Amino acid sequence: MKALRRYYQVFFLALFCVLIYLSVQGRLKGYPVTLFLDSSALNGIGALLSSWNVAHSIWIGFGILALTALLGRFFCGWLCPLGTIFQLVSWLSEPRAVEARIERNRHVAAQLYKYLLLVGLLVCAAWGVLQIGWFDPIALLTRSTATFLAPLIGDARHIYGRTVPVRCFQGAPLIAGMFIGLLLLNAYRPRFWCRYVCPLGALLGAAARWMPFGMVRDPHTCTHCGLCESVCPAACAPSTTLSQYECFLCWNCVARCPKKSLSWGVLRTRQKVAAAPDLTRRMFLGALGSGLAAIAALRLPGLGRGRGAPAVMRPPGALAEADFLERCLKCGQCMKVCPTNVLQPALAEAGVEGLLTPVLNMAYGYCELNCTLCSQVCPTGAIRRLTIAEKLGQPDGKPLKLGTAFLDRGRCLPWAMMRNCLVCQEVCPVSPKAIYTLEEEVRMADGTRLRLRQPYVDPAKCIGCGLCQHECPLHDRPAIRVSAVGESRAGGGFYL
Repeated sequence: MKALRRYYQVFFLALFCVLIYLSVQGRLKGYPVTLFLDSSALNGIGALLSSWNVAHSIWIGFGILALTALLGRFFCGWLCPLGTIFQLVSWLSEPRAVEARIERNRHVAAQLYKYLLLVGLLVCAAWGVLQIGWFDPIALLTRSTATFLAPLIGDARHIYGRTVPVRCFQGAPLIAGMFIGLLLLNAYRPRFWCRYVCPLGALLGAAARWMPFGMVRDPHTCTHCGLCESVCPAACAPSTTLSQYECFLCWNCVARCPKKSLSWGVLRTRQKVAAAPDLTRRMFLGALGSGLAAIAALRLPGLGRGRGAPAVMRPPGALAEADFLERCLKCGQCMKVCPTNVLQPALAEAGVEGLLTPVLNMAYGYCELNCTLCSQVCPTGAIRRLTIAEKLGQPDGKPLKLGTAFLDRGRCLPWAMMRNCLVCQEVCPVSPKAIYTLEEEVRMADGTRLRLRQPYVDPAKCIGCGLCQHECPLHDRPAIRVSAVGESRAGGGFYL
Protein backbone atom coordinates (compact mmCIF):
# COMPACT_ATOMS: atom_id res chain seq x y z
CA MET A 1 0.00 0.00 0.00
CA LYS A 2 2.87 2.39 0.72
CA ALA A 3 4.36 1.75 -2.73
CA LEU A 4 0.93 2.02 -4.38
CA ARG A 5 0.35 5.36 -2.69
CA ARG A 6 3.63 6.67 -4.09
CA TYR A 7 2.63 5.61 -7.60
CA TYR A 8 -0.66 7.45 -7.21
CA GLN A 9 1.09 10.57 -5.98
CA VAL A 10 3.47 10.58 -8.95
CA PHE A 11 0.62 9.94 -11.38
CA PHE A 12 -1.61 12.76 -10.12
CA LEU A 13 1.27 15.22 -9.88
CA ALA A 14 2.22 14.37 -13.47
CA LEU A 15 -1.43 14.72 -14.50
CA PHE A 16 -1.56 18.15 -12.90
CA CYS A 17 1.57 19.21 -14.80
CA VAL A 18 0.16 17.91 -18.10
CA LEU A 19 -3.09 19.81 -17.61
CA ILE A 20 -1.11 22.95 -16.75
CA TYR A 21 0.86 22.60 -19.97
CA LEU A 22 -2.27 22.02 -22.07
CA SER A 23 -4.01 25.04 -20.60
CA VAL A 24 -0.96 27.27 -21.12
CA GLN A 25 -0.90 26.22 -24.76
CA GLY A 26 -4.64 26.89 -25.08
CA ARG A 27 -5.44 23.26 -25.92
CA LEU A 28 -8.66 22.93 -23.94
CA LYS A 29 -11.01 20.99 -26.17
CA GLY A 30 -11.51 17.49 -24.82
CA TYR A 31 -9.19 17.97 -21.82
CA PRO A 32 -10.44 18.39 -18.22
CA VAL A 33 -8.06 21.25 -17.39
CA THR A 34 -10.11 22.26 -14.33
CA LEU A 35 -10.21 18.73 -12.90
CA PHE A 36 -8.17 19.46 -9.78
CA LEU A 37 -9.95 22.72 -8.98
CA ASP A 38 -13.26 20.90 -9.38
CA SER A 39 -12.02 18.18 -6.99
CA SER A 40 -11.64 20.55 -4.05
CA ALA A 41 -14.67 20.30 -1.78
CA LEU A 42 -13.60 23.56 -0.15
CA ASN A 43 -13.97 25.42 -3.46
CA GLY A 44 -17.40 23.93 -4.01
CA ILE A 45 -18.72 24.67 -0.53
CA GLY A 46 -17.22 28.17 -0.56
CA ALA A 47 -18.84 29.01 -3.90
CA LEU A 48 -22.14 27.54 -2.72
CA LEU A 49 -22.18 29.58 0.48
CA SER A 50 -21.07 32.78 -1.24
CA SER A 51 -23.25 32.79 -4.35
CA TRP A 52 -25.75 29.98 -3.71
CA ASN A 53 -24.63 28.40 -6.92
CA VAL A 54 -22.44 25.48 -7.95
CA ALA A 55 -21.25 26.02 -11.51
CA HIS A 56 -20.09 23.47 -14.07
CA SER A 57 -18.33 20.40 -12.61
CA ILE A 58 -17.06 21.80 -9.30
CA TRP A 59 -19.50 19.43 -7.59
CA ILE A 60 -16.85 16.68 -8.03
CA GLY A 61 -15.39 17.85 -4.72
CA PHE A 62 -18.62 16.92 -2.95
CA GLY A 63 -18.15 13.34 -4.12
CA ILE A 64 -14.61 13.28 -2.69
CA LEU A 65 -15.97 14.71 0.56
CA ALA A 66 -18.50 11.87 0.75
CA LEU A 67 -15.78 9.28 0.10
CA THR A 68 -13.68 10.88 2.83
CA ALA A 69 -16.43 10.14 5.34
CA LEU A 70 -16.03 6.50 4.35
CA LEU A 71 -12.29 6.11 3.74
CA GLY A 72 -10.60 9.05 5.45
CA ARG A 73 -8.29 11.75 4.07
CA PHE A 74 -7.13 9.81 1.02
CA PHE A 75 -7.16 13.00 -1.07
CA CYS A 76 -4.41 14.56 1.06
CA GLY A 77 -2.15 11.52 1.00
CA TRP A 78 -2.82 10.10 -2.46
CA LEU A 79 -4.19 12.74 -4.85
CA CYS A 80 -3.28 16.30 -3.82
CA PRO A 81 -0.42 17.56 -6.05
CA LEU A 82 0.58 20.30 -3.61
CA GLY A 83 0.76 17.75 -0.79
CA THR A 84 3.03 15.60 -2.96
CA ILE A 85 5.36 18.54 -3.61
CA PHE A 86 5.50 19.40 0.09
CA GLN A 87 6.14 15.77 1.01
CA LEU A 88 9.01 15.59 -1.47
CA VAL A 89 10.61 18.72 0.03
CA SER A 90 10.08 17.29 3.53
CA TRP A 91 11.78 14.05 2.52
CA LEU A 92 14.75 15.90 1.02
CA SER A 93 15.24 17.87 4.25
CA GLU A 94 14.68 14.92 6.59
CA PRO A 95 17.31 14.46 9.33
CA ARG A 96 19.11 11.14 9.58
CA ALA A 97 18.67 10.61 13.32
CA VAL A 98 15.47 8.73 14.24
CA GLU A 99 15.05 10.79 17.41
CA ALA A 100 15.11 14.02 15.39
CA ARG A 101 12.50 12.67 12.99
CA ILE A 102 10.27 11.63 15.89
CA GLU A 103 10.55 15.10 17.38
CA ARG A 104 9.61 16.77 14.09
CA ASN A 105 6.54 14.56 13.74
CA ARG A 106 5.05 14.91 17.21
CA HIS A 107 1.39 15.85 17.32
CA VAL A 108 0.96 19.40 18.68
CA ALA A 109 -2.05 21.55 19.54
CA ALA A 110 -1.15 24.03 16.78
CA GLN A 111 -2.56 21.56 14.27
CA LEU A 112 -6.00 22.77 15.32
CA TYR A 113 -5.31 26.17 13.73
CA LYS A 114 -6.40 24.99 10.31
CA TYR A 115 -9.85 24.12 11.68
CA LEU A 116 -10.19 27.62 13.10
CA LEU A 117 -9.13 29.07 9.75
CA LEU A 118 -11.75 26.90 8.06
CA VAL A 119 -14.47 28.28 10.30
CA GLY A 120 -13.41 31.87 9.60
CA LEU A 121 -13.31 31.33 5.83
CA LEU A 122 -16.73 29.69 5.76
CA VAL A 123 -18.19 32.55 7.79
CA CYS A 124 -16.77 35.03 5.29
CA ALA A 125 -18.14 33.00 2.38
CA ALA A 126 -21.60 32.91 3.94
CA TRP A 127 -21.59 36.74 3.85
CA GLY A 128 -20.49 36.83 0.22
CA VAL A 129 -16.79 37.47 0.93
CA LEU A 130 -15.07 34.59 -0.85
CA GLN A 131 -11.42 34.41 0.26
CA ILE A 132 -11.10 30.63 0.19
CA GLY A 133 -8.91 30.75 -2.92
CA TRP A 134 -6.09 32.26 -0.86
CA PHE A 135 -5.78 29.06 1.17
CA ASP A 136 -7.22 26.25 -0.91
CA PRO A 137 -4.20 24.09 -1.87
CA ILE A 138 -5.32 23.50 -5.46
CA ALA A 139 -6.10 27.18 -6.07
CA LEU A 140 -2.79 28.13 -4.44
CA LEU A 141 -0.79 25.76 -6.64
CA THR A 142 -2.71 26.74 -9.80
CA ARG A 143 -2.19 30.45 -9.10
CA SER A 144 1.51 29.95 -8.40
CA THR A 145 2.09 27.95 -11.59
CA ALA A 146 0.01 30.41 -13.64
CA THR A 147 1.82 33.55 -12.55
CA PHE A 148 5.49 32.61 -12.36
CA LEU A 149 6.00 29.06 -13.64
CA ALA A 150 3.91 29.14 -16.80
CA PRO A 151 6.03 31.87 -18.48
CA LEU A 152 9.04 29.55 -18.11
CA ILE A 153 7.47 27.05 -20.52
CA GLY A 154 8.18 29.30 -23.51
CA ASP A 155 9.01 32.87 -24.40
CA ALA A 156 6.34 33.25 -27.10
CA ARG A 157 3.02 31.87 -28.29
CA HIS A 158 1.80 31.73 -31.86
CA ILE A 159 -1.87 32.71 -31.91
CA TYR A 160 -4.18 33.83 -34.67
CA GLY A 161 -1.31 34.50 -37.04
CA ARG A 162 0.67 36.58 -34.52
CA THR A 163 3.67 35.85 -32.34
CA VAL A 164 2.92 37.09 -28.83
CA PRO A 165 5.68 37.26 -26.20
CA VAL A 166 4.99 35.61 -22.84
CA ARG A 167 5.77 38.07 -20.06
CA CYS A 168 6.02 37.72 -16.32
CA PHE A 169 2.81 38.64 -14.51
CA GLN A 170 2.45 41.64 -12.26
CA GLY A 171 2.71 40.57 -8.64
CA ALA A 172 4.60 37.42 -9.67
CA PRO A 173 7.55 38.08 -7.30
CA LEU A 174 5.13 38.33 -4.37
CA ILE A 175 3.31 35.13 -5.29
CA ALA A 176 6.59 33.33 -6.00
CA GLY A 177 8.01 34.48 -2.66
CA MET A 178 4.97 33.15 -0.80
CA PHE A 179 5.19 29.78 -2.54
CA ILE A 180 8.93 29.41 -1.99
CA GLY A 181 8.43 30.36 1.65
CA LEU A 182 5.87 27.58 2.03
CA LEU A 183 8.32 25.13 0.46
CA LEU A 184 11.06 26.12 2.91
CA LEU A 185 8.74 25.69 5.91
CA ASN A 186 8.72 21.96 5.17
CA ALA A 187 12.34 21.82 6.30
CA TYR A 188 11.13 22.97 9.73
CA ARG A 189 8.12 20.66 9.94
CA PRO A 190 7.19 18.03 7.35
CA ARG A 191 4.15 19.10 5.30
CA PHE A 192 3.89 22.27 7.36
CA TRP A 193 1.03 23.68 5.28
CA CYS A 194 -0.96 20.45 5.49
CA ARG A 195 -0.56 20.18 9.26
CA TYR A 196 -1.17 23.74 10.39
CA VAL A 197 -2.82 25.82 7.66
CA CYS A 198 -4.68 23.88 4.97
CA PRO A 199 -8.45 24.50 5.34
CA LEU A 200 -9.26 21.81 2.76
CA GLY A 201 -7.45 19.30 4.94
CA ALA A 202 -9.44 20.57 7.91
CA LEU A 203 -12.70 20.10 6.00
CA LEU A 204 -11.75 16.56 5.00
CA GLY A 205 -10.57 15.85 8.54
CA ALA A 206 -13.94 16.95 9.90
CA ALA A 207 -15.67 14.60 7.47
CA ALA A 208 -13.35 11.73 8.44
CA ARG A 209 -14.81 11.57 11.94
CA TRP A 210 -17.58 9.31 10.63
CA MET A 211 -15.34 6.86 8.78
CA PRO A 212 -16.07 3.23 9.76
CA PHE A 213 -12.57 2.08 8.79
CA GLY A 214 -9.15 3.38 9.65
CA MET A 215 -5.76 2.68 11.16
CA VAL A 216 -6.06 0.47 14.24
CA ARG A 217 -3.30 0.00 16.81
CA ASP A 218 -3.03 -3.15 18.87
CA PRO A 219 -2.17 -1.96 22.42
CA HIS A 220 -1.05 -5.45 23.44
CA THR A 221 1.82 -5.69 20.96
CA CYS A 222 2.74 -2.00 20.68
CA THR A 223 5.94 -1.13 22.54
CA HIS A 224 5.65 2.66 21.99
CA CYS A 225 9.05 2.69 20.32
CA GLY A 226 8.06 5.73 18.26
CA LEU A 227 9.31 4.39 14.93
CA CYS A 228 5.86 4.86 13.42
CA GLU A 229 5.92 8.54 14.40
CA SER A 230 9.32 9.00 12.75
CA VAL A 231 7.70 8.37 9.35
CA CYS A 232 4.26 9.93 9.92
CA PRO A 233 3.92 13.04 7.66
CA ALA A 234 0.58 13.97 9.22
CA ALA A 235 1.79 13.94 12.84
CA CYS A 236 -1.30 11.99 13.88
CA ALA A 237 0.47 10.28 16.83
CA PRO A 238 -0.02 6.66 15.69
CA SER A 239 1.73 5.30 18.80
CA THR A 240 -0.65 7.02 21.24
CA THR A 241 -3.87 8.88 20.37
CA LEU A 242 -3.93 7.91 16.65
CA SER A 243 -5.83 11.00 15.49
CA GLN A 244 -7.89 9.73 12.56
CA TYR A 245 -8.86 13.23 11.45
CA GLU A 246 -5.18 14.00 10.78
CA CYS A 247 -4.22 10.70 9.11
CA PHE A 248 -3.28 10.89 5.40
CA LEU A 249 -3.58 7.12 4.93
CA CYS A 250 0.03 6.99 3.78
CA TRP A 251 0.61 3.53 5.35
CA ASN A 252 4.12 4.55 6.39
CA CYS A 253 3.42 3.56 9.97
CA VAL A 254 2.21 0.09 8.97
CA ALA A 255 5.33 -0.50 6.90
CA ARG A 256 7.67 0.81 9.64
CA CYS A 257 6.20 -0.90 12.71
CA PRO A 258 8.51 -3.80 13.70
CA LYS A 259 5.76 -5.50 15.76
CA LYS A 260 3.00 -5.18 13.12
CA SER A 261 0.86 -3.45 15.72
CA LEU A 262 -0.73 -1.11 13.19
CA SER A 263 -3.17 -2.24 10.54
CA TRP A 264 -6.22 -1.14 8.58
CA GLY A 265 -9.45 -2.29 10.14
CA VAL A 266 -12.88 -1.51 11.51
CA LEU A 267 -13.00 1.22 14.16
CA ARG A 268 -15.08 -0.66 16.70
CA THR A 269 -14.69 1.73 19.59
CA ARG A 270 -14.16 5.43 19.05
CA GLN A 271 -12.51 5.71 22.49
CA LYS A 272 -9.36 4.02 21.20
CA VAL A 273 -8.72 6.73 18.62
CA ALA A 274 -9.23 10.48 18.37
CA ALA A 275 -12.05 10.71 15.83
CA ALA A 276 -12.53 14.49 15.80
CA PRO A 277 -10.45 17.60 16.62
CA ASP A 278 -10.83 18.81 20.19
CA LEU A 279 -12.11 22.34 19.53
CA THR A 280 -13.30 24.18 22.61
CA ARG A 281 -16.29 26.49 22.55
CA ARG A 282 -14.01 29.47 23.13
CA MET A 283 -11.84 28.54 20.15
CA PHE A 284 -14.87 28.13 17.90
CA LEU A 285 -16.37 31.46 18.94
CA GLY A 286 -13.00 33.13 18.46
CA ALA A 287 -12.79 31.80 14.88
CA LEU A 288 -16.37 32.90 14.26
CA GLY A 289 -15.62 36.40 15.56
CA SER A 290 -12.44 36.61 13.47
CA GLY A 291 -14.43 35.78 10.36
CA LEU A 292 -16.95 38.53 11.10
CA ALA A 293 -14.11 40.99 11.77
CA ALA A 294 -12.52 40.08 8.44
CA ILE A 295 -15.83 40.76 6.68
CA ALA A 296 -16.05 44.21 8.26
CA ALA A 297 -12.44 45.01 7.39
CA LEU A 298 -12.74 43.89 3.77
CA ARG A 299 -15.88 45.96 3.27
CA LEU A 300 -14.46 49.21 4.68
CA PRO A 301 -14.84 52.12 2.22
CA GLY A 302 -11.64 52.66 0.29
CA LEU A 303 -10.14 49.41 1.58
CA GLY A 304 -12.50 46.64 0.58
CA ARG A 305 -14.08 46.34 -2.82
CA GLY A 306 -12.77 48.53 -5.61
CA ARG A 307 -14.53 51.62 -6.83
CA GLY A 308 -16.82 49.52 -8.96
CA ALA A 309 -16.90 48.75 -12.65
CA PRO A 310 -15.14 51.92 -13.94
CA ALA A 311 -12.08 51.18 -11.79
CA VAL A 312 -11.20 47.76 -13.19
CA MET A 313 -11.72 45.91 -16.44
CA ARG A 314 -12.69 42.28 -16.07
CA PRO A 315 -12.41 39.36 -18.51
CA PRO A 316 -15.07 38.93 -21.20
CA GLY A 317 -18.09 37.21 -19.69
CA ALA A 318 -17.32 38.33 -16.13
CA LEU A 319 -20.37 38.82 -13.94
CA ALA A 320 -21.28 42.16 -12.39
CA GLU A 321 -18.60 43.23 -9.91
CA ALA A 322 -20.39 42.18 -6.71
CA ASP A 323 -21.36 38.79 -8.16
CA PHE A 324 -17.90 38.35 -9.64
CA LEU A 325 -16.20 38.82 -6.27
CA GLU A 326 -18.63 36.37 -4.67
CA ARG A 327 -17.46 33.62 -7.02
CA CYS A 328 -13.85 34.31 -8.02
CA LEU A 329 -11.36 31.93 -6.37
CA LYS A 330 -8.28 33.91 -7.45
CA CYS A 331 -6.94 30.63 -8.82
CA GLY A 332 -5.29 32.22 -11.86
CA GLN A 333 -6.69 29.65 -14.27
CA CYS A 334 -8.05 32.33 -16.61
CA MET A 335 -4.73 34.20 -16.58
CA LYS A 336 -2.88 31.01 -17.41
CA VAL A 337 -4.86 30.32 -20.59
CA CYS A 338 -5.00 33.93 -21.81
CA PRO A 339 -3.00 33.88 -25.06
CA THR A 340 -1.95 37.55 -24.95
CA ASN A 341 -1.20 37.90 -21.21
CA VAL A 342 -3.67 40.77 -20.89
CA LEU A 343 -5.24 39.11 -17.84
CA GLN A 344 -3.17 39.98 -14.80
CA PRO A 345 -3.64 39.47 -11.03
CA ALA A 346 -5.08 42.63 -9.49
CA LEU A 347 -2.98 44.44 -6.94
CA ALA A 348 -4.40 47.65 -5.45
CA GLU A 349 -6.80 48.57 -8.25
CA ALA A 350 -9.58 46.20 -7.18
CA GLY A 351 -9.38 46.74 -3.42
CA VAL A 352 -8.27 44.27 -0.77
CA GLU A 353 -11.20 41.94 -1.42
CA GLY A 354 -10.31 41.82 -5.09
CA LEU A 355 -6.59 41.25 -4.57
CA LEU A 356 -5.23 38.76 -7.16
CA THR A 357 -8.53 38.61 -9.06
CA PRO A 358 -8.11 38.86 -12.86
CA VAL A 359 -8.08 42.30 -14.47
CA LEU A 360 -7.25 43.46 -18.00
CA ASN A 361 -3.95 45.33 -18.16
CA MET A 362 -3.26 46.61 -21.67
CA ALA A 363 0.41 47.18 -20.84
CA TYR A 364 0.79 43.39 -21.09
CA GLY A 365 -1.55 42.56 -23.96
CA TYR A 366 -5.03 42.94 -25.36
CA CYS A 367 -8.23 40.91 -25.50
CA GLU A 368 -8.12 38.82 -28.68
CA LEU A 369 -11.33 39.29 -30.65
CA ASN A 370 -11.89 35.60 -31.43
CA CYS A 371 -10.88 34.17 -28.05
CA THR A 372 -13.08 32.99 -25.17
CA LEU A 373 -10.58 30.68 -23.42
CA CYS A 374 -10.87 32.41 -20.05
CA SER A 375 -14.60 31.77 -19.92
CA GLN A 376 -14.07 28.06 -20.62
CA VAL A 377 -11.79 27.39 -17.63
CA CYS A 378 -13.42 29.35 -14.79
CA PRO A 379 -14.48 26.65 -12.28
CA THR A 380 -17.05 28.69 -10.35
CA GLY A 381 -18.84 30.64 -13.08
CA ALA A 382 -17.39 34.02 -12.07
CA ILE A 383 -16.71 34.25 -15.80
CA ARG A 384 -19.71 32.82 -17.59
CA ARG A 385 -19.24 30.50 -20.53
CA LEU A 386 -19.14 32.38 -23.84
CA THR A 387 -19.13 31.39 -27.48
CA ILE A 388 -17.17 33.42 -29.99
CA ALA A 389 -20.40 34.23 -31.79
CA GLU A 390 -21.89 35.61 -28.60
CA LYS A 391 -18.78 37.68 -27.93
CA LEU A 392 -18.91 39.12 -31.45
CA GLY A 393 -22.59 39.95 -31.14
CA GLN A 394 -24.03 37.43 -33.52
CA PRO A 395 -26.79 37.37 -34.56
CA ASP A 396 -28.26 40.36 -32.69
CA GLY A 397 -25.46 42.74 -33.64
CA LYS A 398 -24.60 43.62 -30.04
CA PRO A 399 -21.01 42.51 -29.34
CA LEU A 400 -19.77 42.07 -25.80
CA LYS A 401 -18.34 45.38 -24.62
CA LEU A 402 -15.41 45.34 -22.19
CA GLY A 403 -15.08 49.11 -22.02
CA THR A 404 -14.41 52.13 -24.20
CA ALA A 405 -11.25 53.68 -25.65
CA PHE A 406 -10.60 57.37 -24.95
CA LEU A 407 -8.18 59.49 -26.95
CA ASP A 408 -5.71 61.74 -25.15
CA ARG A 409 -5.18 64.52 -27.69
CA GLY A 410 -2.42 66.04 -25.58
CA ARG A 411 -0.25 62.97 -26.32
CA CYS A 412 -1.58 61.75 -29.68
CA LEU A 413 1.03 62.36 -32.41
CA PRO A 414 -1.36 63.77 -35.07
CA TRP A 415 -3.06 66.03 -32.51
CA ALA A 416 -0.14 67.16 -30.33
CA MET A 417 3.00 66.71 -32.47
CA MET A 418 1.65 67.33 -35.97
CA ARG A 419 2.89 63.93 -37.14
CA ASN A 420 0.83 61.41 -39.05
CA CYS A 421 0.18 58.16 -37.19
CA LEU A 422 -2.48 55.62 -38.12
CA VAL A 423 -1.53 52.75 -35.79
CA CYS A 424 -4.68 52.76 -33.64
CA GLN A 425 -6.97 52.84 -36.67
CA GLU A 426 -5.04 50.14 -38.51
CA VAL A 427 -5.06 47.65 -35.63
CA CYS A 428 -8.70 48.18 -34.57
CA PRO A 429 -10.14 44.68 -35.07
CA VAL A 430 -13.88 45.44 -35.27
CA SER A 431 -15.69 45.92 -38.55
CA PRO A 432 -16.64 48.61 -39.29
CA LYS A 433 -13.73 50.10 -37.35
CA ALA A 434 -14.39 51.93 -34.09
CA ILE A 435 -11.46 54.30 -34.78
CA TYR A 436 -11.66 56.49 -37.83
CA THR A 437 -9.66 59.48 -39.10
CA LEU A 438 -10.62 62.80 -40.61
CA GLU A 439 -8.26 64.74 -42.78
CA GLU A 440 -7.58 68.21 -41.39
CA GLU A 441 -5.39 71.06 -42.58
CA VAL A 442 -3.30 72.53 -39.78
CA ARG A 443 -0.96 75.49 -39.69
CA MET A 444 2.60 74.84 -38.52
CA ALA A 445 4.73 77.21 -36.42
CA ASP A 446 6.63 78.44 -39.48
CA GLY A 447 3.40 79.35 -41.25
CA THR A 448 3.32 76.37 -43.58
CA ARG A 449 0.21 74.24 -43.84
CA LEU A 450 0.10 70.48 -43.43
CA ARG A 451 -2.69 67.98 -44.03
CA LEU A 452 -3.00 65.43 -41.22
CA ARG A 453 -5.29 62.49 -40.60
CA GLN A 454 -6.47 62.91 -37.01
CA PRO A 455 -8.08 59.93 -35.23
CA TYR A 456 -11.47 59.81 -33.51
CA VAL A 457 -13.19 57.05 -31.49
CA ASP A 458 -16.76 55.96 -32.16
CA PRO A 459 -17.93 54.83 -28.70
CA ALA A 460 -20.90 52.96 -30.15
CA LYS A 461 -18.60 50.62 -32.07
CA CYS A 462 -15.69 50.34 -29.62
CA ILE A 463 -15.66 47.07 -27.65
CA GLY A 464 -12.75 47.97 -25.36
CA CYS A 465 -10.42 45.18 -26.51
CA GLY A 466 -7.37 47.36 -25.83
CA LEU A 467 -5.45 46.48 -28.98
CA CYS A 468 -5.17 50.17 -29.88
CA GLN A 469 -3.74 50.99 -26.45
CA HIS A 470 -1.32 48.07 -26.55
CA GLU A 471 0.01 48.99 -30.00
CA CYS A 472 0.21 52.75 -29.48
CA PRO A 473 3.81 53.84 -30.21
CA LEU A 474 3.89 55.93 -27.03
CA HIS A 475 4.73 53.07 -24.69
CA ASP A 476 5.34 55.08 -21.52
CA ARG A 477 1.74 56.29 -21.44
CA PRO A 478 -0.32 55.50 -24.53
CA ALA A 479 -2.21 58.29 -26.22
CA ILE A 480 -5.30 56.11 -26.42
CA ARG A 481 -6.41 54.26 -23.29
CA VAL A 482 -9.30 51.96 -22.47
CA SER A 483 -11.41 52.08 -19.31
CA ALA A 484 -14.39 50.01 -18.20
CA VAL A 485 -16.83 52.82 -18.96
CA GLY A 486 -19.77 51.47 -20.93
CA GLU A 487 -19.01 47.78 -20.32
CA SER A 488 -21.79 45.28 -21.00
CA ARG A 489 -21.75 43.69 -17.54
CA ALA A 490 -22.69 46.98 -15.82
CA GLY A 491 -26.14 46.81 -17.35
CA GLY A 492 -26.64 50.57 -17.22
CA GLY A 493 -26.15 53.48 -19.58
CA PHE A 494 -22.99 54.41 -21.41
CA TYR A 495 -21.52 56.65 -18.73
CA LEU A 496 -21.31 55.21 -15.23
